[in-house]
Amino acid sequence: MKLLIFAVCFAATLAAGFFSVIGLYIAAGLLAVLVMAMIENLADNYKVKVSYEKLFLNKSEAPALIFGGKKRLRGEVVCQNMVTGEISRTNTDIRKDRTLTLPPQDKCGTLLIRYFKFYRYDLLGLTKRLSVCYAEDCVTVLPDGPSAELEDIITETTGGEERDGAREARPDEPWRRVNLKLTHRFSKPYINTYSPDKKGELWLAADCGHGDRADIIAEKICGIAQILTSKGMGYNLALPDNEGGIRLLKNTDSENVQREILTMPLYNTNAHSIMVRLTEELDNDAEILAFTTNDAVNDERITIIN
Repeated sequence: MKLLIFAVCFAATLAAGFFSVIGLYIAAGLLAVLVMAMIENLADNYKVKVSYEKLFLNKSEAPALIFGGKKRLRGEVVCQNMVTGEISRTNTDIRKDRTLTLPPQDKCGTLLIRYFKFYRYDLLGLTKRLSVCYAEDCVTVLPDGPSAELEDIITETTGGEERDGAREARPDEPWRRVNLKLTHRFSKPYINTYSPDKKGELWLAADCGHGDRADIIAEKICGIAQILTSKGMGYNLALPDNEGGIRLLKNTDSENVQREILTMPLYNTNAHSIMVRLTEELDNDAEILAFTTNDAVNDERITIIN
């Protein structure tokens, strides 16, 4: 609209120039303004950095984006939850207030935020050019804490626990297993560690293909990992890779599990299952907590959670 108004004014002053030299001067001035606006817009960096107000959100919080620079931006922001596959699209017009708040997120997962057809306008709003918006970080919606149901699943799978030692406590760990003797002796917090009664390795195995229950499965995997880590129980993680194979992550912890699971497309129903390959590679005394929809594998080592 501004460019149309400018064009009308320029044409009017140019027409007036046939009757008075002042009209020509005004037309020349308007043309100079347009040229300066174009040069100023083209000379500036076409890349715009986007940062996030918070990198980790609780469920029901809304991601807040902060756009760099000062020029007006218009375009579309697409936000996809990598766990559930759900997509939201937001058309935006960024002006003096350089922030944009996306819809609240009610499901856990890492958010893939992309920027399409963004144009940057000069200060007068007369010219525009394609702009590239980018962010160096990502936003993650965290899962809720583990439930009592998950505690029961662990007990049923491992057959109980036996104390096998103690270690120095990590920050924010629960204190219900604190070892008072070692804590007093070394003036540092120590907690007791436990191992399953069964001698085989414990594996968490995650398949894709959960559809609209993907966020529920992600909550359960992260919750069980958090319980196992807090108890000092060792476990491993098995995941599909991008080439139809399997990734085996030995001696992992809840932070690594959360990082892997919250970027995994658990919703994808076309992905391959790792269960057959996993049963072939693990020892006979292994225990597998499998988050899968593939119930065709008959193996007594597997406990399917869905």
